[in-house]
Order: sequence, then structure tokens, then C-alpha cells
Amino acid sequence: MFEPRELIMPNRFWTFGVFIFSAMILGSALFSQAAVKGSATDAGTAKEPYNIEALELSYDQDTEIYTAIGEVIIKKGGRVLKCDYAQVDHKTMIAKARGHVEFTADGDELRGEELTVDLKKQTGEVTKGRLFLKKNNFHVTGEQIWKTGESSYRVLNGTITSCDGEKVPWEIKAREFIVTVEGYGQVWHSSFRVKDIPVLYAPYMIFPAKTKRQSGLLMPEPGYSSRDGITFNLPFYWAISDNTDATFNEYFMSRRGMMQGAEFRYALSPYSKGTLMLDYLFKDGLSDEEYKKGNISKPYTERYWFRSKINQRLPWNMDLKMDLDWVSDRDYLKEFRSIPNGLDRNRKTFLSNFSRDLEDETQLVRRNAAVFTKNFGTYSFSGGFTFYQELGDTTTTLNQLPYATFDATKQALWKDLYLQWSSSYYHYWRESSDRGHVVELTPTLSYPTKFGNYLKLEGSMSMTETLYQVDNKLSSSVKSFGNRFVPNLRLDMSTDIQKIFQFSDESSGFQKMKHNIRPQVIYNYTPEIDQGSLPSFVSALSKTNTVTYYLINTFTGKSLRGKGKQGEDLFSYLDFVQIKFYQTYDINEAKKEVSASESKRPFSSIYGQLEFSPSSYLALRSSAGWSPYNGLMDYQSHNLTLSDKKGNSAYVEYLSSSGEQVRQLNTNLNWNISSLWSASFLNRYSLDQKKNYETTVGLTYTQQCWGIKIYYSDIADDKRIYFTFSLKGLGEF
Repeated sequence: MFEPRELIMPNRFWTFGVFIFSAMILGSALFSQAAVKGSATDAGTAKEPYNIEALELSYDQDTEIYTAIGEVIIKKGGRVLKCDYAQVDHKTMIAKARGHVEFTADGDELRGEELTVDLKKQTGEVTKGRLFLKKNNFHVTGEQIWKTGESSYRVLNGTITSCDGEKVPWEIKAREFIVTVEGYGQVWHSSFRVKDIPVLYAPYMIFPAKTKRQSGLLMPEPGYSSRDGITFNLPFYWAISDNTDATFNEYFMSRRGMMQGAEFRYALSPYSKGTLMLDYLFKDGLSDEEYKKGNISKPYTERYWFRSKINQRLPWNMDLKMDLDWVSDRDYLKEFRSIPNGLDRNRKTFLSNFSRDLEDETQLVRRNAAVFTKNFGTYSFSGGFTFYQELGDTTTTLNQLPYATFDATKQALWKDLYLQWSSSYYHYWRESSDRGHVVELTPTLSYPTKFGNYLKLEGSMSMTETLYQVDNKLSSSVKSFGNRFVPNLRLDMSTDIQKIFQFSDESSGFQKMKHNIRPQVIYNYTPEIDQGSLPSFVSALSKTNTVTYYLINTFTGKSLRGKGKQGEDLFSYLDFVQIKFYQTYDINEAKKEVSASESKRPFSSIYGQLEFSPSSYLALRSSAGWSPYNGLMDYQSHNLTLSDKKGNSAYVEYLSSSGEQVRQLNTNLNWNISSLWSASFLNRYSLDQKKNYETTVGLTYTQQCWGIKIYYSDIADDKRIYFTFSLKGLGEF
């Protein structure tokens, strides 16, 4: 269910090493209790007969021994045994084979000089055995291999590697080991060898021998940081059960100390899964020095960070989504962002598994929330709590403890008259300032209609009734109990203008292209309501009298995808270009009286958005806002993504805000240089300050059975280098 990083020697080695013995179970693979007849088949009592071919085949009725000589081939299903000589004693159910013994099953291969199997006891022995396991690309050898029980084995002078060829880059060699499948094993005098040179040695160890996930050490992550000193992370993986596991991190920093980390994961179903993480640094040895340099707001001793995301299916098809994010101090995420279990890596994990992100390290108000949801057809319920951890100096952030909403989608009330409504209850709480309860109900009546095929018109009217109760009242102008009624009127008008273009060369991509132009105008009106007596936790609804226009251009391509089962043409459609412009005109602003030194600004900025994605390998997204009064851009965001079938990708992003006072350029590149080499580059650059916020460079070398990855990063005041080493099947990136 989980896919953790592979285990390093010896755990992974022994887990897959036990497969060397699975080929010994020739009782189920080669023979049954029935006797062998002639040179063809044995009907016997087994559901599937065995086929035997040989240059010479004989049967001794007195001894009940079958003998096959010369080019012996014994087949059953996908299993094949080849040898020069074979004997089967039907009375004792002992089979012997010798001379170029070769057994294959589902791509796995076992070779040896001699093979003996007791088909009743399921025990046996192979001499000078050699096994290839296709799934994991394991090559295993053993001078003597014994199958000592139904699932227990013993090997003398064995080796294992995932490298192909005779002269392998690495292998693991052991004088003797004993293994029980789905249990544990023991090994004596094991060594890890590189180019036949011993590098690591262990006189004795006990290890798990599970064919699925197994507990053990993961690949270590050594490195160096200009701030933290020499770093070394040693993770330990614990396979708790089929649907739960955990990882424990021991992260050593020579200048800071030892940080302990734990990560627990469970997956009960596609709708019920969770990840909980905690890292704890009991005493930060660098805190005082960093404080004196002005890099952190105050010195710290204990440092920690707890984060979690959970999706849980509850009874009655109710769903729970929980996000927790609690950190010891305001500087933790900034200082430990790029460590092995830091914010950068965690964000990718949570986005991949839960499609929910963690907040940036600069966010000093950390959100903790639990949301319960339940759908009832056209109705929906949601409720829960939202609590914010305030890392700054304020205590005025509103927490929702608890809240609940109950909404109804648009439903026909009478002919073309539709009703929808939303309702909510919030208990707002904060340490200081006023707090209290808010109940709100908003029914909406709408009437959509058409004038021919040219104009779509929808008018709607909503009424928002708000009831509130105030606790901890701080102002005499605020009522302890009160209500507010606010109506709203909305008118939406739009039309669609279309033209279809036919391409002459239909074999080169799009056969047809549809250009759709949608002009749209929305009028929104809310009268002025006296809201001076509202508590601060009730959001004021300001008077509105605006007209907003939209101009939306959409280009849709139609391509021939292939033929269906009945020979019909199958087509695919792609909105590969969308261009949107919109602006708001404020009638109240245009009507208000101003002094000679003031000016009216009824028009908002003109906003534009562009999305261009003609294929899965190219995407351009842009958005911008331009002020008609000062002629400057309020903000800009442009990003271009390029990729290809080989896995190469490039990303460029330009950001600006506050009238182009803040400008940033971000780039990211992943390049598969060759079948062996790949490189990555990430840079965040401030065009205003003319300096890099972050630069990370990675280089990876991958051979058939091993690889190494090196990273260098320069973030703020910390320069860090670290690398990981992988052995295929034993420890991978």
C-alpha cells in the first residue's frame, strides 16, 4: 500500500534473497503425487499434467523410479526444468537432477550443478546454485543452499547483487545465513563489496525477512551546511501493518545538535488516509549565535514542528479533512526549510498525497482546521473548526470554534423561477478583543431567460439576514444582541458569438477550430445599510452599485483521436487558448461629491488573463492588472512551462506587484543529459534587490544498478551540500 524508499543492506538484501529458495519448491512446480508416464504426459491426480521430454526415458516398476537422460525438459504451465539427468522416486517423492540444471518460472531463473528435492517435506538442496529474480533484477549465488522447512532456508557462502554481467560494481557476500520467510533471519560474517573489495563488515546480525514491506534502515543522507555544520540523517522505517507504517529520523547537525523526527502514515481506503509528522530539537546549540547576528528574533532552546493532514471517511458517508500545523517559533520554518524532513520536501509530499499544501515559511499565522462534509443530493453540510497559531505579537486573529454551514443548490421553484440558499453558524473566538456567535441565512431567487439565440439574461435577488451575540464586549456602541438585513440585486447578461474554421490538412493536428467570443455584463446593487453597531467579528457588507464587463475569447480544437469499436471516428476537444479581460465601473464613486483637490476614480484596473496550452508539453499562463489612472501595472504574473517525452522540463516565472516595485524571476530546469546523467536547477531572483533568494543545483548519475545524487543549495544565509547513494533494490532515491 505504501511505497517508502527501499531499505539498505542488510534488510532489503535478505528480504529478496529468500526468493532464491522459492524455486526449490518443485513439488508444486514440477511433480504431483501421480506417477510419470512415457515421454509425453501424466494425467495423474493433479489438475494439470506434467510434460517430460528426454532422449531416453525409463520407469522401473520394482523401485518406482523414473529416469530421464539427455536434454531433459520437464514442463508444467509456465514452469520449465532443464537438465542432463533426472530421477524421480514415486515412492519417497524425492526428485534429483544434475548436469546444467536450469529452472525457469515467470521470468525467474535458477541454475545449478545438482538439485535434490523432497516433495513431501518440501525440503531440498542445490549445489552451486545461481538465481535470477526478474522483478527486482536480483542475481543470487550460493555454494550450498538448503530448504530446511516449508518457509525456512539456509545458505552457505552466498552473494547477491542487482547488477548485470560477470564483473559487477557491487555485491553483498555472507559466509552463512538462515532465513524464515515472513519472519526473521540471522547472518554470519557478511560484507558489502565494491569491485570485489570489501567496504563494510558485520560479524553477526538479526534482520527481518518479509517479502513485502519490511522494517529497517533507509539510505542515509550525509551533507554539509555553512550554518549548521556537518549534517547526517539516518532514517529508520517501521512496517507496522499492511496499512500503517512509520519513519523515524535521526538528524545530526554538528553545530546545533541532534533533531529527532517521526512520521506516521496510514491508508485504510482511498477515502481514509493520513500522515502525521513531528520533529524535535531538544536544545539548539546555535540559537544564541544566530540571535546575536540578528538572523532570528530571539534565542531558543527547544525547537519543534508538528504537521498533519488526514482524510477520513466516517459513518453515513460523511468525510473529515484535517490539517494541523503547529510550530515552536516564528523562525523554525525559515531556518530548517531545506533539511531532509523540512518544509520543501513536506510540501511535495502533502500535495502529492492530499492535494493540499502547507503555508509558506513567512506566514506567521498557522492554520489548524478540521472540516466535516456531507452531501444530501441537492443539499450539502459542512462544519468543524479553524484555529490559528499566532507566531507574531498579535492575539486578535479570529478562530472559528466551531462553525457549520448548510446550503442548497439551485432548484426549480416554479417554472423558470429558481431558489437556492446558504446558511451558516460561526462561533468566533480570540484571546483579546470582542468575540461571539453569528448566524446568517441568505436565500436567492433567480430567473434565467433567453431572447432567441442571442442574449442570455439572468436576474437574481438575495436577502442576507445576520443575527449575532457578542461576548467580551469592548465598546458601548456595540449591541450585545443584534441583527442586520441586507438585500442584493444582480443582473447577468451575456451572449456567445461563434465561428468554426475548417483546416485543409486534417492529418496534422486539429481538424477544426471553434472561436467563441462571450461579451458579458454584470450589474450588482446593494443599498447602504447602517452597520455602525456591528461587532468587529461580523464583516460589513458595503453598499454596491457597480457594472462589470467581461470579454472572454476561447479557442477550442477538434482532433481525430482514432477509431471506435464499431469503426466510428473518435474525436477529442481541447480549449487551448482562453483570453479574458474584465473591468468594474463604480456608479457610487462616479456620483460622489469631491473637493477640488480630490478626483473620482470610478473605473477599476483593467484585468487580463491568458491561458495557452496547445499540448501537454507547453503551457503559458499570464495575468495582469493595469490602472487607467496612473498608467502602471498593479501586478503581473507570467509563467511558461516546457517539457518533452524524455522527461526534460523548463519553467520560467515573472512576478511583480505594488506597481512593479517588487519584481521577482523564478526559473526551474530538469535536464536528462543522457541515459546516465541528469541535472536540475532552481533559482529565485529579486530583480529589485539584484540578489538571489534561493539557488539549488542538483546532479544525478545513475548506472544500471547504482546511482548517486548531489545537491548544492544557497538559501538566505545558509549554503548546504548533501548527497545520497542508491543501490538498485536495496536503497533507491
